[in-house]
Parts: sequence; C-alpha cells; structure tokens
Amino acid sequence: MIILKSKLTKKEFVEEISKILSIDINDSMKVEADISKLIKDCLKEEKEKSKKEYVIKNCELEKYYSFNKTTVKVLYDNIATQSLLHPKYEHLEYKNKKISNICYKVFREKNELYILKNDELIGSWNKDELHEFQGKFSMELVCEFHNEHEDNWMGVFHASTVSKGNKSIMFTGDSGNGKSTLISILMANGFNIIADDFTPILREDLKTYSFPTGISIKEKSYTIIEGLYPEFTKLKEYYINDLKGNVKYLKPKIKENKAICKNVVWVKYNEKASNKIQEISKEEALKKFLPEAWISKKEINAKAFMNWVKNTDFYELNYNNNSKAITLINELI
Repeated sequence: MIILKSKLTKKEFVEEISKILSIDINDSMKVEADISKLIKDCLKEEKEKSKKEYVIKNCELEKYYSFNKTTVKVLYDNIATQSLLHPKYEHLEYKNKKISNICYKVFREKNELYILKNDELIGSWNKDELHEFQGKFSMELVCEFHNEHEDNWMGVFHASTVSKGNKSIMFTGDSGNGKSTLISILMANGFNIIADDFTPILREDLKTYSFPTGISIKEKSYTIIEGLYPEFTKLKEYYINDLKGNVKYLKPKIKENKAICKNVVWVKYNEKASNKIQEISKEEALKKFLPEAWISKKEINAKAFMNWVKNTDFYELNYNNNSKAITLINELI
C-alpha cells in the first residue's frame, strides 16, 4: 500500500483526513484508499510504459499552437492521428512557421500511440487508453503554456471552469449533463473561460489556470449555442464516438489566465428538475469528482490537495432553465 505522507503511518494519515474533512474514520479510510489506488495505478502505468520499445516514425504534418506568448510545434504522422488532438486546438493554430524550442512528435506504431518531446519519449498508450493519451498531451501543453513543471500542479480535474474578477467556479458532473453548454452560456453573459473539461490547479497558489482548448458542444446543444454565437453555424463538425456523437468546438474567451477557486459545483441538467443550488458535504463531493481526477503523487501536492478541499465549498446545481442557472451562479460567485 502506498501512503501519501511518508512521515505518517496509515492510521495517522487516515486520522488527519478525518480531521481535515470533518468526516468519520470509516469514510476517511475510503478516501485514503481511493487516493492510494490512484497513485499506485499511476506508478504502475509509468513503469510499464518505460519498458516499451519503439521506432520513431516520420512525422510530416506540422502544426504550431500558440498561447500565453508560447508557441509549441507538433508533428503528426498522419491525418488520423492528428484528428485525435488537433480539433480542440485548431483555434490556437499559428498559421505561419515560427521558431520553437519545443517540438512534439505524435504517431502510431504497432497499435500504440506515442508522444515524444524533442525526440525523448513522454509515453505510449494502446487503443483502450485514448482518454489517457489525450490527457497526457493536454498536461504537456499546460506545462508549456504556463512555464511550469508537471510536479508543480496539485492536480487536474475533469471539470469546466469559469471566472469573474479573481474568483473561479469549477463545474463537474457526469458526461452529458451540460457542463460545456453551461459555461458557453455563462461566457455569453460576462464570464471568463478558464477551461473546458480539463482544469489544472497549481500547488503554489491553489488557483485554477487556463487551458485554452475549444469548448466541446454536443449536437443536442447546437440550437442553444447558435442563438448566442452566430459564428457557431460555420464551425467544423467532428464525430467523436457512438456515445458523444458529433461535436463542434467553440473558441473560448480568455481574459484571465488564473483565478482563486473555492467553489466546486456538481451539475445536473434535467428538464423536469427545479432550479436550485445546495451545498453538499465534502465526503459526498469527493466521491463524485475524485474518481476522474488526477492527483499528483508527490507528497507535498497531496497535502496541498487536502488543504484545498478543507477550504473549498461544494454544491450541487439542478436546473432546467438557463436564465435561472445564471442567476444562481452569479449569486454564488
């Protein structure tokens, strides 16, 4: 069993979780087990990937992505591989060739997807690990765009985040519950976009940092978004899979690169639901969003995560009316 706090026994660590989160020992044991399993799986994955042999393929499809005064060069081996990443970043594309000290190669070899940075292996993923492959590429770009090492991030959350002033709200929820649609509506009503579906928090200041991918809008929400953004009708449409179907990527409006986050909201859209927002316990919140979160395996980051949870409020938003949802969120922030 991996214990996050090397200076404490498992019992002492569980007791600290119980104290910080104000939950009983049985529930804190479950939290400890979830975090430990997450780290164990991560370490196992890294060990397995380091053993793989590969041949660097010729990558001739060249793209440049620019954000926050940083330009990254990415070389793809073919259109199929490019389509796994490029649609989300197309609005960041720098059309003219530009000198960059950062060059990634992304290619497929023997049913494995590989990412190299300046010809050094970052990792490889099989066909069942597409989400992990895309997540790792996203993490690489986050580090480059904000000039931070991966170990400096407290964690990354499967969440869409908006801000106003210096405060941000993170929206989590099951796939299909309208997180991306909601932040697009909020963007049209004066909110700044921090990230869609991939929200990083830096350990040093515990702020959410911008990750400028396109906002993923599913086909069922096209009509709503077209009414807010006329240019949306001209955007390219991409087929993702049988579950997500077709999507378009809306360009985010980013004015603030970072913001304090002390509110996390679990989003549930339901046509028959009443429009209300209510606080939920930290225990319930962790059960909801921890399984899909990436928490750094570094002890210092694990401590920061626990302190962040202690000082963060968690809510559940049920809504079926966009105007009322905007009002509730404005009141929260």
